[in-house]
Amino acid sequence: MHPVLIEIGRFRIYSYGFMLAVSFFAGIWLAGRRAERHGINRETIYDLSIILIIAAVVGSRMLYILTHRDHYHGIIDVVALWQGGATYYGGMVLAIAGAVVFLRRKGVSFFPIADVCAPSVALGVFLTRIGCFLSGCCFGKPTQCPLGMVFPGGSPAGYTMPHMHIHPTQLYSSLYGIIIFALLLFVERRVRHSGSTFGFLCIFYGVARFTVDFFRYYENSAMVGDLMNVNQILSLGLIVTGILILVLRRGRNLPAAFCA
Repeated sequence: MHPVLIEIGRFRIYSYGFMLAVSFFAGIWLAGRRAERHGINRETIYDLSIILIIAAVVGSRMLYILTHRDHYHGIIDVVALWQGGATYYGGMVLAIAGAVVFLRRKGVSFFPIADVCAPSVALGVFLTRIGCFLSGCCFGKPTQCPLGMVFPGGSPAGYTMPHMHIHPTQLYSSLYGIIIFALLLFVERRVRHSGSTFGFLCIFYGVARFTVDFFRYYENSAMVGDLMNVNQILSLGLIVTGILILVLRRGRNLPAAFCA
């Protein structure tokens, strides 16, 4: 693995931090392009992106720390996000809340913007999980299947599971990110009501995350009983949310450009 992507003297670019930045830039660029085609002011997306970035980083870090309390003993540990350590759902919840407040103050409807941004979220999962793989975080449980990998001892995976073949759950997650991205673009042309793309994102991601988390390693502080972890409980909630959005928003037609 390559937790440090570039190192020149004391200057370092960490793989996770780099891929996280790439995912934000790629997602904003894509959402801006989609907004323009769908009759939404691109500047609204750019203004919103500042809120989303801050909320996503803060929320994902906060939830990760709450479920991995044994790893953090000081302020330096808390703010060292570039070394990895973020839980997607924390960022997602805080980002959605921030978007709702921001768009309401601007007098802009939430769901058309959410539909525009939904594929960017899936693309971000695809890119960011590559950073997780390079850093050796967010790793899986021991396995004897051919997909199992041995991570180097200097990585979180290698330190926790030394010399053991484990599921590369980071790559599983990256794979479902790009699959969801393609599915959203496909579904968007066939389900023609406002909020549908965002609703399907909630369902697709919830199902994928719930499934992959059976193969992912979690500490006891992140478990709810013996069978599921906190993120799987949140995944079930996300699936239900997506279904409710599709049902309640049915009949709210999208602009014609969404169906072109």
